[in-house]
Amino acid sequence: MMHESDQTIEVLQPTQFSQEEIDENFRIHSEIDIVFILRGIMQTNSLITLYPNYENDFILTSIIAIDPDKKEMIVDYGTNERNCQKALQSISLVFVTTQNRVKIEFVCDQIKKIQYKGENAFAVNIPRSLLRIQRRNHFRISTPIVKPLKCVIPITGKDTISKAEVALLDISCGGIAVIDQHPIINFDPGIIYKNCQIALPEIGTINATIQVKNTYEITLRNGQNCMRAGCQFIDLAANMEAMIQRYIIKQEQIRKIK
Repeated sequence: MMHESDQTIEVLQPTQFSQEEIDENFRIHSEIDIVFILRGIMQTNSLITLYPNYENDFILTSIIAIDPDKKEMIVDYGTNERNCQKALQSISLVFVTTQNRVKIEFVCDQIKKIQYKGENAFAVNIPRSLLRIQRRNHFRISTPIVKPLKCVIPITGKDTISKAEVALLDISCGGIAVIDQHPIINFDPGIIYKNCQIALPEIGTINATIQVKNTYEITLRNGQNCMRAGCQFIDLAANMEAMIQRYIIKQEQIRKIK
């Protein structure tokens, strides 16, 4: 178990946002998604910083068991008994950690001290919502090979507007990578395409402006060589970013099952 006094540990602080920004951009309410994320944190034995009642005192802990039926999880008991007692008397317990370079925050409002496998532990309620906060260096996820996502790009001609489709290689809240093999689309770095659409199955359709950042040759998993174009989203709307986050979570769930 880690010690709160260990100076080599990076202690994560709760993020300061307005309630409107939190609800619009980052909050996840789906119980299935929340349990999936918590299981991932448990499986990687990620260190969690627990703040009783949003105060400066904290406990370093980790998730050691999850019971979705009881809507409860077991976390390590802290090494500082004073802070542990403060937690047991708290109304709000703020948990902060990271997963795949994404900051995770959630609040629990029920806690009790128990014995788990002969050791002291906390039992807390599974949170009703969870914040999954992505910033720079967004986590990218590869898109399916059999039915790849497509980016539909409007092409403006002299008198008409047509549309072209390109297959995605990966996607994040920061941008996309596409296969650069369409005969009429120019993927030279710096070029901007507006009103591009990406249909995310069971989620919705993203409408975005993309700017080409780089291109280079790659070898696909089937051995075929092609050009890869990395594109950045420009001023992506918050609701579009939230849709991409939901898509990434669902893809992670599918891959865990497989």
